[in-house]
Amino acid sequence: MCFFRKPGYPTNQVYWYLKTINKAKPLAASIKVDVVIVGGGMAGLHAAQSFKQKGCSVVLLEHYFCGAGATGKSSGFITPNSELGLEHYYLLFGPEKARHIWDFVCSGVQRIHESIKTYEIACDYQVQDTLVVANNAAGMKELAKEHNARLALNYESALYNADEVQAVIGSSQYVGGNLYGSTFGINPYAYAQEFKEALIESGIQIFEETPVLKLNAHSVETPNGTVQADTIIVCADRFIPELQKLKKEIYHVQTFLMASAPLEDKTIKTLFPEKKSMVWDTDLVYQYYRMTGENRLLLGGGSVWSSYLPNERHNAFTMYHKLNHYFKKKFPQVSIQFEYMWPGLIGISKDLIPVAGRDAQHESIYYVGAATGLPWAAALGNYSAEHIIDKRTDMDEFFNPYRSYLIGGVFQSLIGNPASFGLSDFYNMKLRNKMRA
Repeated sequence: MCFFRKPGYPTNQVYWYLKTINKAKPLAASIKVDVVIVGGGMAGLHAAQSFKQKGCSVVLLEHYFCGAGATGKSSGFITPNSELGLEHYYLLFGPEKARHIWDFVCSGVQRIHESIKTYEIACDYQVQDTLVVANNAAGMKELAKEHNARLALNYESALYNADEVQAVIGSSQYVGGNLYGSTFGINPYAYAQEFKEALIESGIQIFEETPVLKLNAHSVETPNGTVQADTIIVCADRFIPELQKLKKEIYHVQTFLMASAPLEDKTIKTLFPEKKSMVWDTDLVYQYYRMTGENRLLLGGGSVWSSYLPNERHNAFTMYHKLNHYFKKKFPQVSIQFEYMWPGLIGISKDLIPVAGRDAQHESIYYVGAATGLPWAAALGNYSAEHIIDKRTDMDEFFNPYRSYLIGGVFQSLIGNPASFGLSDFYNMKLRNKMRA
């Protein structure tokens, strides 16, 4: 484990991982089942649950431990907003399809909520509204368009001007905000681990510390045994290319998250005068923050320079200063000490829309990846079972792993994945602005 060496800097540690866990045993022999799931994050766990509920025998293989990847390192925002808002889908696909997509991701919010209640999962469940804030006039125009799209499709939405948003968030540095409810925050690592235990009790075989070495049409090879299955669901997100699959379709972006020391109630009241909310802004690489049930402030974000790096950057002093400066500028009246900081890599596609669908060569292999947001992952994990068992196909046109992109083929091979995904992200931003004009 690495630590910050300069006094006053946070420890390089995923705060969620401080909780002790009971790991499931590794796979120790070859077995045969109906379905094998690769990956123990939000998507893989919900896929396992859904296939089991449909009468299948299920094995889940996790390289490290459930919640070890993007799921367990995330901030635990359970909200349909992620890299893309409703307005993007409205502009791209029209109102009917946009509603269909948004209802789909909202179903992921509901599935996570239902699992917490059904299995009594202790994961620091915090009911908090979603509040998107604007740093400037351009950002406020974005929020107004998102607000109008939500109202046009009959979704809850409140648009605040500068004075109104200051009553919700204790800062005079925002020019407005867009707020809606039916969202919440969780400790995502605790959720993954407790959900894992509930699934094991339901009869699902889960093996942790079991890396997958190779995918075949109807088998998955590991160091200590092979799992034969009619269907293979690969929910490994950014690790899918490491299995020699979707190497040009999935990459990652890097974000950083910090956790403060516990705050006093009066400090929290200063930050959130009315009630606690989950907040992020409208910057190109946005900042985000919320309170945990232990009264710790989570503050996250990234930068253009760090987003597409090939590996996690630990002991990121520059990012610490950037995030700390952001928060001090927004809340100069508050002094906060951050105790922990960690990086995380989130799988993305070149249009920031998730990837879900069958392998081009083997129909028995189905991928779920680039789910930028925990509700997306939960919804897509469930959809994999509905697609394969119930023959549901209504979301296939949106998530096809082999859909066309502006940058691909030989050009992508020449410039590499970091540049390809970075340029694609920039193009998508320009496209959104053009469609809004």
